[in-house]
Amino acid sequence: MKVLLSRRLLLIITLIAAIVFTAVAFELSILPLKYFIPLIVIIFLLAFLFYRLARDKNDRHPIKVALMKLLNVLLAIVLIIASLSLMKGSNFISSITGGNEEIIEMNVVVLKDSAYNSIDDLKGQPFGAHQGDAVNINKTETMIEDDIGEIVVTNYSTNNELVAALLDHEMSAIIVKAVDLESFDSIEDKFNEKIRIIQKYEIKLPKVAANSAKVTQEPFVVFISGRDKEGPINTFSLSDVNMIAAIHPQTKQVLLVSIPRDYYVDIKGIEGVEGQDKLTHSAKGGIDATIQTVENLVGVDMNYYAKFNFTSFMNVIDALGGIEVTVPKYDVIGRDDGVFTTRLDKYTIKPGKQTFDAKHALSFVRERYAFVDGDEVRGKNQMLMLKAIIKKCCSPSIITNMDSVFESLSDSFETNLSADDIKSLINMQINDMASWDVQSYRLTGDASQRVFELATVGDVTSVNANGVYVTQPDEQSVAQAREYIQQVMNGEIVKVTEESSDSDSTQDNTTSTEENTTIE
Repeated sequence: MKVLLSRRLLLIITLIAAIVFTAVAFELSILPLKYFIPLIVIIFLLAFLFYRLARDKNDRHPIKVALMKLLNVLLAIVLIIASLSLMKGSNFISSITGGNEEIIEMNVVVLKDSAYNSIDDLKGQPFGAHQGDAVNINKTETMIEDDIGEIVVTNYSTNNELVAALLDHEMSAIIVKAVDLESFDSIEDKFNEKIRIIQKYEIKLPKVAANSAKVTQEPFVVFISGRDKEGPINTFSLSDVNMIAAIHPQTKQVLLVSIPRDYYVDIKGIEGVEGQDKLTHSAKGGIDATIQTVENLVGVDMNYYAKFNFTSFMNVIDALGGIEVTVPKYDVIGRDDGVFTTRLDKYTIKPGKQTFDAKHALSFVRERYAFVDGDEVRGKNQMLMLKAIIKKCCSPSIITNMDSVFESLSDSFETNLSADDIKSLINMQINDMASWDVQSYRLTGDASQRVFELATVGDVTSVNANGVYVTQPDEQSVAQAREYIQQVMNGEIVKVTEESSDSDSTQDNTTSTEENTTIE
């Protein structure tokens, strides 16, 4: 009787574990029914089989009985672990999808040796701000006035003038976007060591609505924004990586189009701002403004966006057990063999097939100073790395590293694709196990031009006294990208080829094509 109860107890535990696993797997909906139903049937059959074989009416076989009990225990443990992993996966998908409010952090800054210790100490004191960020400054001014009453803000046309006003005690405090503070060290040596942040304010931007598509049946376009800064993914930052991904689920093709961060484009989507500026500066209005700016540039509507923090996103490489990348032979300054040393961590990288861990990968994608075509090569390498990560994530090895991958991505990735969209795509991939053809193309232009006036805010033109180098778009490459995207959307198979631009640029404007890959 004791043995019988023991067998029954083990069976009950295993059945409970099986029921929980079934419910969790069904709710997650990433496993196609053709795999889900047989798997569940096999699990329950095994549970009853081990239960039956754990007894022998005629003879006692203690070793066999113990073995069957052990197998029942192991089955229950596997089911519990699998259920926990699936729940973790479901929570991860929910956490990165649907989009979030973006947060712009605005700082009230005073000199370190000043007598001001709180925002209340600044009552009646003069404030300074940059006129090029009027919308956010006005919102911050309102929040400050809610705290200490009416204030007077003097607007400066350049950050140089703003910094000088604080250092010369013309202003008691200045209002600065947090992301801009680091760049002030280039205006005044060790500026950030000479100041204190006395108060922080948050401006919340609304969620960006998706232009939803049936992602497993029809083509869709995703704008990909990557930043090279630490911190929460929903905190405002300029966009260092700008890509368009045109995806056709039926033809199994992905086209990645990379856009230089310094592309000189018409800025859209920022209240009161008109004219041209660097693409990366469009992020001052949040990712929605960058999306509108890119849509205006290429003439293609975006369905979704995906944001990632490049610095922490690289951690996924260690979670995947390393990434294999074929490094092209670039024109390296001072060398003919294509070997270069990264500025970050001083890694020596040779052309050819390389396996990178997270640190090597981050140094690789950040490097630009070693190359003749600095930013252009950096953009190529970022695309190479992204494609390598996609390839590894589509491989069977992802299954054994799933928990580590979820953990590495949880704080560094966000999209306004819905959780159901993500699950449907995973379900589709498991169902057909199809190979994906990934093509890539990079917009080009003339990076030798310097401008002194950027976008107009209200009636005031933003001025940079030292001039800013921008990349003037090569219209032929923009038109070619538009054509490639439309071909993907029309269900045509695109093969990106390397072509020479007819632009009269002062630099090499060869249309950039990455190594195009089939992902199996």
